[in-house]
Amino acid sequence: MKKTRITLVVWAVIAAGVTVLLVVRHDRTPVPSLGSPVLQQSGGRFHGSTEEFAGFGWSVHPDTKTAIEQAVAAAEGGTVQEPDITIVFYTTQHNPDLVVKSLRGMKGSKAKIFGWSSNYGIVVPDGYHISEQGAIGLLSLRLPGMKVGVGCASLDEAKSPADCAKLALRRAIENVGNPMPTGHPSMILMSAAYDGQEENYLQTLSAETGGVTPILGGTAGGTREHGKGDSSFVANDIALRKGLVLSVFYSSEPFEWSFRGGFDRTGKKGVITASEGRLIREIDGRPALEVYDEWSGGRVGEALRDGKKNMNTFCGLYPIYRTVNSGSISHNLYVHAWPTAESAKSGCLVSSANLWKGDVVHFAEGSWNILLNRMGNLPQLAKEGRPNMAVTAGLLVCCEGVLKNIPPDQRDQIATLIKRNMGDVPWIGMFTWGEQGNFTGVGNYHGNLLTSFTLFPRTASGGLDQK
Repeated sequence: MKKTRITLVVWAVIAAGVTVLLVVRHDRTPVPSLGSPVLQQSGGRFHGSTEEFAGFGWSVHPDTKTAIEQAVAAAEGGTVQEPDITIVFYTTQHNPDLVVKSLRGMKGSKAKIFGWSSNYGIVVPDGYHISEQGAIGLLSLRLPGMKVGVGCASLDEAKSPADCAKLALRRAIENVGNPMPTGHPSMILMSAAYDGQEENYLQTLSAETGGVTPILGGTAGGTREHGKGDSSFVANDIALRKGLVLSVFYSSEPFEWSFRGGFDRTGKKGVITASEGRLIREIDGRPALEVYDEWSGGRVGEALRDGKKNMNTFCGLYPIYRTVNSGSISHNLYVHAWPTAESAKSGCLVSSANLWKGDVVHFAEGSWNILLNRMGNLPQLAKEGRPNMAVTAGLLVCCEGVLKNIPPDQRDQIATLIKRNMGDVPWIGMFTWGEQGNFTGVGNYHGNLLTSFTLFPRTASGGLDQK
């Protein structure tokens, strides 16, 4: 009997040891280098009524078709009503042609699909999601008080960037359907390829819409290894890597938005005296890199000499900006500038937005925690003029240069902070290689290291049930 008890004790100890080992092995699950552990493969939430719904869904499943199915199921909650538009974001591990094919296969040939590639994952109310196999996120919207259209155009089919923008706008408006809407769109969402034409597109679109339509969005993200070659965007049944995509909204209720940076001004400034748009050669008649390094207190030069830092990421905390204004209204338009290994040899800076001879530029600096907290305040800032606005959904566009400077173990805080201001309203966010947005009273601009948050107004009467 005693021997039996001893045997049982030994087996109990062994079993306990195995349990401990299993727990330890689980806790040591490999963590993707760009984010937190992937413990859940998909998720989302559907908010809906008989008239109107909004829902978000996401998946990190490596198979694109499966990931799309999981995200749609979570975002649409089994409703039989089709959304007016599906806004989709995906990392470059997913082929955009397969993204379109999978969504159209589920929703049919008339489905309106709009989106682009996101650098470093996606963020939704339940957190920041990424995996080594990629991530897909989407926002499904049924908005009975709105008319929506999606269109795109490639630079290869147009004589100029201006013609490309006009063609995409015409196609998006035609896609709204009959009866055709009158007047200018209430809002345009935009994405462009990283081809240096964002300012040209915005200038044309602003002129075509009488300067009254706010345009927000972001340049499609690629990867450090392959650059712009693996960035892309989708429009209905088309996937493209050149040109731009637009989604136009005609709404019975106005949109609200915020578009800004999260940096502190330093008082240091100079005048660009030689530039090729996105290659800044001189500031105040001296090599641009030399002046920029002085403004940083020598930190940029030290990082260059050290050779261990990624200068694109490092300089994301030290942007330059110019002031854009109309009358008494002014805003700071930030630009991400940094020295590449090649440009540093000639004392130049490269940038992701145009700066020209005669532009007065200022030096700013920031920290990851300030950037994070200011991002969380964007929904509240968007509602400053309409604090009682009824909101159906939200859209976050964040520069990947901002995200890269937020430690991976803090990126879930993006969702936590935004949710404090959004409550249970669905929203989605992605990370871009340039940002387009509207400064109220001034106009539409392209910059870098910026973040925008767009609020979709509720257009149907009554509240939204939640599932």
